[in-house]
Parts: sequence; C-alpha cells; structure tokens
Amino acid sequence: MEPTNSELWAAALGYVLPLAIAVVAQPRWTGAVKGLLMLVVAVLDGLGTAYFNGQFDGKPIITNILVAAVAIGIAYHTVWKPSGIAPGIEQATSTGGPRHAVEPGA
Repeated sequence: MEPTNSELWAAALGYVLPLAIAVVAQPRWTGAVKGLLMLVVAVLDGLGTAYFNGQFDGKPIITNILVAAVAIGIAYHTVWKPSGIAPGIEQATSTGGPRHAVEPGA
C-alpha cells in the first residue's frame, strides 16, 4: 500500500515538529507532560494535513495522526535529542531556572 500525500506531509512535518515542541516544552516538565504535548501536536499535524489534502474524514485523519505521532517520536529520539538541539532549545526558551530566577528581596 502506497502512502498518500497527506500521510507523507504528516511524516515530513512530524520530522521537524520536535523543534517547535522544544520551544514550548520546559525542562522542568515531567515526561508525561511532554508526551501529552507531543500527542496534542501530532493530533494537530494529522488534522491539518488531512484537511489541506482534501481527506478530512474518518480513516485518513486517524492514519495521519498516527503517522505524525510515530514520526515525531522517532525524529526526537534519533536526531533532535542525541544531537542536543531539542534539549538546547528547551533550555534557551525556559521560563524558569537559574538564569531567570528573581533574587529574594529584589
């Protein structure tokens, strides 16, 4: 079975979406919270690619969501995390931690 255009787009976007997720994710968040964020992004990716490819009904939507979730997970764990890029983005965009801490009494 050949992949459809919407499945290919879902996978292609899923490859680069871990960088967008890293902008939002905070280093202090638990793995469960980061996983939930990834699933929300995968749902949006699947819905968007199905819609923009004229396949916005039932099975294509679910397939695109699953393709996006797998692509995001594989890309994060094989490219973006080992290279240090995604964790670096998380640190750079963190809203808390030592570099943004307010000194007591300030």
